[in-house]
Amino acid sequence: MRALIALCLYCLAFYAQATPIPAKELFRSPAMSQVGFSPDNRYISALIVDEGKSYLSLIGVEDKIYQHVGAFDADEQLNEYVWIDNNTLYISYSHRGQARQVLALLSEKAGKIDAKMVTLPSDGYLVDPLIADPTHVLYAKNRYSNRPSNRLYKLTLDELINKKFNSAKFEEKKLKDVAVFAFDSIREELFAVTADIENMRGEVLYRSLNESRWKLLFEIDDSEVSFSPIGFIRDNTLAVLSNKNTDKVALYEFDIPSQTLGSVLYEHPKYDLVGAELDESGKAVKSVRYVENGHHVSHFFDNDINQIKSLFSSAFQGKETVISAHSNDAKQMLLFSYASDDPGSYYLFDVQSKKADLLTELYPDLIQHQLQPTEVFSVTNTAGVEVEAYLTLPDKQSGNGVLLVMPHGGPIGVRDFNYFNSEVQYFVSRGFAILRVNFRGSEGYGKQFLDSGKGEFGKAIEEDITAAVTQVRKQHKFNQMCAIGASYGGYSSLMLAIKHPDDYQCAVGGYGIYDLPLLFNANNFKVLEEYRESVSKVVGELSDELIKYSPVYLAEAIKSPVLLVAGKMDRIADFEHSMRMEYVLNKLGKEVETLYYEQTGHGQSSWYWQRHESAYVADYLKRTLVLDEYHQMQGVNDELVKQLGGDTVLIADGFHFDNRVKNDQSLALKYYRESANMGEGRAAYNLGNLLVEQGLELKENITIGAGVMAGVDDKENAQALINEGIKWGDKAVEFGYAGAGYWLGIVYELGELVEQDWGQSLKYFTAAAELEYDARARLRMAKAYCLAPAPIRDVQRCSELLSLSELEKLPTDEQKNTVTSKSYKTLRWVLGDIFAKGDYNQDERTLLKNVVQQEYQASDVKIDLDDVEFGEVTYNNYRNRYQVSDDAKSFVGRDKLSLGAVFNVEFEHEGENVALIGKWIKQGASGKQQVFDSSFVYGDADAKSWDIRYTFDEDELFKGTLTLEISDLNNKLLASKTVELR
Repeated sequence: MRALIALCLYCLAFYAQATPIPAKELFRSPAMSQVGFSPDNRYISALIVDEGKSYLSLIGVEDKIYQHVGAFDADEQLNEYVWIDNNTLYISYSHRGQARQVLALLSEKAGKIDAKMVTLPSDGYLVDPLIADPTHVLYAKNRYSNRPSNRLYKLTLDELINKKFNSAKFEEKKLKDVAVFAFDSIREELFAVTADIENMRGEVLYRSLNESRWKLLFEIDDSEVSFSPIGFIRDNTLAVLSNKNTDKVALYEFDIPSQTLGSVLYEHPKYDLVGAELDESGKAVKSVRYVENGHHVSHFFDNDINQIKSLFSSAFQGKETVISAHSNDAKQMLLFSYASDDPGSYYLFDVQSKKADLLTELYPDLIQHQLQPTEVFSVTNTAGVEVEAYLTLPDKQSGNGVLLVMPHGGPIGVRDFNYFNSEVQYFVSRGFAILRVNFRGSEGYGKQFLDSGKGEFGKAIEEDITAAVTQVRKQHKFNQMCAIGASYGGYSSLMLAIKHPDDYQCAVGGYGIYDLPLLFNANNFKVLEEYRESVSKVVGELSDELIKYSPVYLAEAIKSPVLLVAGKMDRIADFEHSMRMEYVLNKLGKEVETLYYEQTGHGQSSWYWQRHESAYVADYLKRTLVLDEYHQMQGVNDELVKQLGGDTVLIADGFHFDNRVKNDQSLALKYYRESANMGEGRAAYNLGNLLVEQGLELKENITIGAGVMAGVDDKENAQALINEGIKWGDKAVEFGYAGAGYWLGIVYELGELVEQDWGQSLKYFTAAAELEYDARARLRMAKAYCLAPAPIRDVQRCSELLSLSELEKLPTDEQKNTVTSKSYKTLRWVLGDIFAKGDYNQDERTLLKNVVQQEYQASDVKIDLDDVEFGEVTYNNYRNRYQVSDDAKSFVGRDKLSLGAVFNVEFEHEGENVALIGKWIKQGASGKQQVFDSSFVYGDADAKSWDIRYTFDEDELFKGTLTLEISDLNNKLLASKTVELR
């Protein structure tokens, strides 16, 4: 099935057009990641995302069938997994930021894999599965929670499963301050990293499993020199990556006894090395990695591997291909192929046949969209240094003439890459050109290039960006420019608008620093000497000179509109920076707009809010630069218009719901209306609800006289708002939003906003059910069939729809209307109303009693009530039951007043359930009686106490009499009590 879907999407790619891509298709988890092979090579293991849910899955190498062995909810994230043996997986994951570990014990029967999860201590982790010793594993546990204190155990799998650490062998318990243990299975060497937190130093030690004495491998300090060990190449010699003696990070020999660097094994003339790998023997270098033209490049020293790489280059032309995993028998490889305009795909490669089978694209839905490639170019800056930059242009037919200059964050030791970039493709698909520059200070180009960006905030860095902008503008025509970035990129965007006010028509600063001196004293932590030293190395020494490069003090020069995006919990670029920038811009009369997020730090931490921010910024650019609507671009069909409405509804939700953005109902209405006009169903539903709420508020104001005082004494206008809201609800149903059908079903059933109409109510509940609303829609349909007059009335159909147990028996994929806990709560309420408000003949009542018997095992037997008390009801925590605390005959109405009956039930057959109906009848000043609520209760003979109660909200109070009638399912009155409300 997956292959068929992939083929269909591949065919669509030939017809893909450059149209706006909805945020939900770009900002999401990849379909597959963290791939590997099982030890017996029968399965591919991977983290799979399917319909928004994450699973650790096994995929048959032969049949390509996916089987999920572990699921992760929205609050959980897989960190790593390790195969211990063919039947055991170690899984490390986080739950709301807290580390957790489990073992998945796998069993297979008739091709189906079952996984039993065994929880492991949260303060431990697997060090190594010890392939050479299949009966044992290495496992570490931290002894103290407040400091590094790992101890190492050598356990059997049974001991680990049963957590028998007391009887397990200690492999290491004397070594102090161990932050982490590791193991080299090739050399069978054990490693330990110790941490002296107070002095900010550490050591890496090593020994063989057969020895007890630890030897120093190397020391760790806060030196800015790069030093990354790769592995042993001889007994006393390491291969390491370092730039201690060279400008570029190179691969060196490192002599352990003397702790000195030796000869250079490999140095690239232009780029830092970012990785290296030893061969299977652990004695020779297999490959090195560096970033060239924005891509990671692996240089292999083995001709056989280079031949395979050449084969990949021919097969996947225009793309980079990496080997993600090897099978243990070396017969299979997992390949990952990608490009700047391709998020990538995984392939299973057979080494012997040289055949690669597609497993999945990372983002299958993107195949139907045209993604744009990125051009890599270089520009020489004012210092005569070559600077690399990336330009991504929109399709010629969709370009809007706007260049977005997008500085990266950091700025020191960070860089942009020429990979697929969701943010870039989001804006490019809307017609923008994107320029990104690896200015001085970016990593990957050597120590001198990195250091040349230090202390250059607002100076050399922006000069590099401007040099790239100048070159691009010579080659391409743009009508407008906007600077947009986050973190340092936010600062840089405003500085570009300050230094070149006539060139930029807007600036978007996200999570930026705008007052450089504030970096040194924003909070108590930031006045510590260690912190100040680290900031000084990047920004420059604290002095009045920093004011000259702080946007807060240079804002007068800004001519363009500014959008400030910030997180109120940002501990890197404190929120105070954005507050000061906003204040100064407003004080100077500049055009400034803000988007501030609650519960958000230095950027978004969820896909949902990343989509929201991107959608808002895109909307800001459209409004500020006076661009055409994105959904009106060439090639956008009706279905895509609706999907793009999903971006707009995200903005509306931010203003409407109590979430991370300050509420603004007028803006919520604006964006809901805009999205609804694009055919987005939920937007139309929310718009309808808001309009109805406004109409009701206006009616209330008119009723109490406030409307007259405000000059809005207009009942017709209030009803017009309500009618418009209902029309939008109907539109939402037409657009396919099930919740709108359920809402309108209630509206027409209650008859408060419009005249009661059972036919319309049934129509909308039916529509909700057909649109796969949960089982509550079926239950409300049932209520209509039971209580509506002829010709709608159909008690047979009513009883069929009430059967949730029959619905649950259907296979999951056949359950159009999911049965939830809310469904069962609604069932009790619906049954109460059906029995309390309907009149039935004997056959009809039998149908309904059969439903109660089926759903609650409640028998039709003779029932007597005993010890009936009525009055105000409160909960007795000591006795764990409700009790009547005041049995007066008259009560003063008040908010949250709870009235009801407490009683015992006696019936003929013990061991069975019985059910009762409570009918609440009110009689107000008009003298007209009305059944305004009902209750359905059930239980067995062992129930210690029964109760039926009702709690009033303030707007439900009335003056008159209130009667509770308690009956059995045959409508036989068992008890009745009337009180006065005053």
